[in-house]
Amino acid sequence: MTVFALRRRAWLAGLAALVIAASPATLVAQDVEPEAAIDPSAELVDRIVAVVGDTVVLYTEVLESLLQLQSQGATLPEEGTPAFDSLAFQTLHDLVDQLVLLQQAKTEELDVSDDVLDAETDRRFREVRNAFPTATEFETAISESGRNLVQYRQFLRSQVRAQMLIEQFIQQSRSNLPPVVVSDEEVQAWFDGNLTGQTQPATITFEQLVLEPKPSEDAEKAAFERATQILTEIRDGKDFEVAAREYSEDPATRASGGDLGWVRRASLDADFSRAAWSARTGTPIGPVRTQFGNHLIKVENTRGGERKIRHILLRHEITEDDFQRAQSLAAQLADSIRGGASFASIAKEYGSKLEPLRVPQMPVDRIAQQFPEYAEALVDPVPGRVVGPFVNTTPRGQRFVIVRVTEYIQQGPYQFADVREEIRERLVLDKGYAQFVEDLRKQAHIDIKI
Repeated sequence: MTVFALRRRAWLAGLAALVIAASPATLVAQDVEPEAAIDPSAELVDRIVAVVGDTVVLYTEVLESLLQLQSQGATLPEEGTPAFDSLAFQTLHDLVDQLVLLQQAKTEELDVSDDVLDAETDRRFREVRNAFPTATEFETAISESGRNLVQYRQFLRSQVRAQMLIEQFIQQSRSNLPPVVVSDEEVQAWFDGNLTGQTQPATITFEQLVLEPKPSEDAEKAAFERATQILTEIRDGKDFEVAAREYSEDPATRASGGDLGWVRRASLDADFSRAAWSARTGTPIGPVRTQFGNHLIKVENTRGGERKIRHILLRHEITEDDFQRAQSLAAQLADSIRGGASFASIAKEYGSKLEPLRVPQMPVDRIAQQFPEYAEALVDPVPGRVVGPFVNTTPRGQRFVIVRVTEYIQQGPYQFADVREEIRERLVLDKGYAQFVEDLRKQAHIDIKI
C-alpha cells in the first residue's frame, strides 16, 4: 500500500458533504461515493505528514481536501496508483503553501473584523444548510463528520478567517511579485490544453460611469458639525473605541470600535490616508471628508509603512432632492457621451472612484445572476451602444450607471485571438505568485514527513 493509501471510517461520508463549505464554491449535498474503491470499514490512523513553522499538517487534512475535490465533481484516480499518489502529494503541497501564506499574513498582523467574519461564516453556514433537504439530514451529516453544530460552525469560521487573511495578504503583495516572462508558446500551449474544443460562454466587455448622489451643502455642514461635536467628547475624555461603537455608521467596523487593523496607505482613500499619515500616534483628528462621509481618525500604532487605525464614520444624509439632482446630471452626461464626448474623460470627472471604468469579458449568465439591474439594461448588447442611466441599488444606497458596450462575444467555441491577452495576463500573475510563494517557502521551516 502506498504512503497515501486512503483508509476511512464511516464519518467520511458526512465529511465529504460538509468540507466543501470551507471554500466559496457552491455545495451540492449528495451521498458521495468515490470512483476508486475506498474501503469504508478500514480503520483510519491519523498522523503528521508535514510541519510548517509551528503548525502541523495531518493525514486527515489531506484526506479532507481530496474529498472536497471529489464532492465538487472531480474523479479521484484509483487508490494505490502513481496518479493517485501524485494528486495526494500535490494536495499536500497546496496545503503547505496555504499555511505559509497564512503564517505570513499573521506576521504582517493582518486581521479580519468580527463583523465581517461572522457575516461570511453565517452566509456559508446557511448555504450548506440549504443544500440539504431537511434539518435532520444536515445535522446527521455533521454528526457523521465527527462534529456537533457548534463545533462545525467553529470549524467553518476558522476556515473562513484563514481564507480571508490569505486573500488580504495576496492582494497586499501584488506589487511585490517578481517580474516574470510568458512566451507566446506558453500562451498557445495553455489555450491548447485548456480551451481547445471548449465552449465559451457569451460575454460582454463594457465601460461604466457610476454616479453617486451627493448630499446638499446643508447636509454636509450638519454631518461636519456632528463629527466635530463627537471629537470634542473624545478630547474631553470619552474613549474613542466606545464612541465608535456608539456613533459610527460604518457597519464593517462599528462593532469592533472602528478598528481597521494594520493598513497600508495605498489601500485607503487618498484623503483618509493623507490625514492618517499626518496624524500623531494616539491623537484623534478630524473631521476628515472623504467620498464616504466625515471621519474621525485615531492612529494607535505605526510599523514601517503601516498604521494601526481606528475611525468613526458619519455619513451624509441623501435626500430625494439629492437623488433627483443626480438623476438629471446622469441623463445629461449620457446625452453628452452619445453626442461624441469622451466616455473616459467624463467618467474620470464625475464617476465613482470605487468602481472600475472597464469591465472585461463578463459572462452574461453571471451578470444575470449577480447584477440583475445591469442584465436588464444590457439585454441587447450591441458594441458601441450607450445604455442608461439606470438605477443600481447597493448596500450604500442607490446610484446611477451609464454603460457603453465595447465588445460582445456570442456563445461558441473559444477563438485564440479573443482570449490570447487574457491568458497571458493570467499566466503572468500565476507565475509571479508561484515564484513569490516559492520564495516564502525558502524562508519558512518546512518538514515534509513522507
